[in-house]
Amino acid sequence: MLSNPSTGSPLQSWPRIAAAYVCDANYHDITLYSVASFARSHSRPLDFYFFQVGYRKDVPARLKDFLVSRNHTIRVLEAPFARPTPEIRERPGKHRHITGTALLKERAIGELSQAYDYVLYLDGDVLAFGDLHCEEVTGFSQIAAACLDLSIGTGIYDPLIFDRCSAAGLSARYFNSGLMLINSRRWRETEAERRFLENLERHLDQCPYMGACPTHDQCVFNMTFDSDTMLLPASLNVQKCALHTHAWRTATVRHYTGPRKFLPMRARTCDPREHRLLCAISRETGLPAPKGIYDHGLSYLVNQVRRRREIAKYEDALAQLAIDDMQPENLDAG
Repeated sequence: MLSNPSTGSPLQSWPRIAAAYVCDANYHDITLYSVASFARSHSRPLDFYFFQVGYRKDVPARLKDFLVSRNHTIRVLEAPFARPTPEIRERPGKHRHITGTALLKERAIGELSQAYDYVLYLDGDVLAFGDLHCEEVTGFSQIAAACLDLSIGTGIYDPLIFDRCSAAGLSARYFNSGLMLINSRRWRETEAERRFLENLERHLDQCPYMGACPTHDQCVFNMTFDSDTMLLPASLNVQKCALHTHAWRTATVRHYTGPRKFLPMRARTCDPREHRLLCAISRETGLPAPKGIYDHGLSYLVNQVRRRREIAKYEDALAQLAIDDMQPENLDAG
């Protein structure tokens, strides 16, 4: 171990971690806010990679300076890879925001896995409210560390998922792919990119998890990693389906799944905690302040009353997850 030359005390040798985003022009602005949120909260240095698909737009100079002041780096790159060959059918209705760009996550991870010990993949619609401490999570033997999908992985979206997983011989611990910490060595050893493309072909024929599948890439990642995944605490990726719950109020990371994101700001889904973070990011980085009149959470509370049945459903599911996490076999696994 290295030692401090002035004191002689040992220094921790931290693994190299890249933080990767892949987005198209529609997600550019919210991704800037996401980058800023992780940069301001993550105490250990991260190398940010902003892969842009089908467009080129630089990161504002003041945001770059902000990252440097926090000992981070950022590179803006045109995605140097093509979409996988299988034809992608665009999702209808409320899932139409999920495009083929999502399938390039795997390519970005593969690019960075050659030079970094771990790759933190992040969707552009995630906001960090606290430090993930990625360096403390590293050291796991699995290919990936990720959080349970709170809608699909609990059976709320489709209660038959557990029966389908059992029939297909797949793990029922279905994770969300919007935040994944990838073990680069295991990624290479298990030929994850090749297996992802094979599973993509299978998934286009039939999803083993859901009847009406809303995802492009997430099921494919679950098929590829399966039980070779370490589940992280839910607080590190609380998806918007849990809006108004205690988990959402206290989340380290919020994931704004669905077609409506944190920008533009909507009073009925924006609580004071979110508004404070967006305003702080704007002040510190020069990014545009959230537009619109904010009523200090009144519309948010009214919306909470309207959604009380949905909230209760997710509170019950989250409570059960906490109980399951305390089981001896899960404690041993951790």
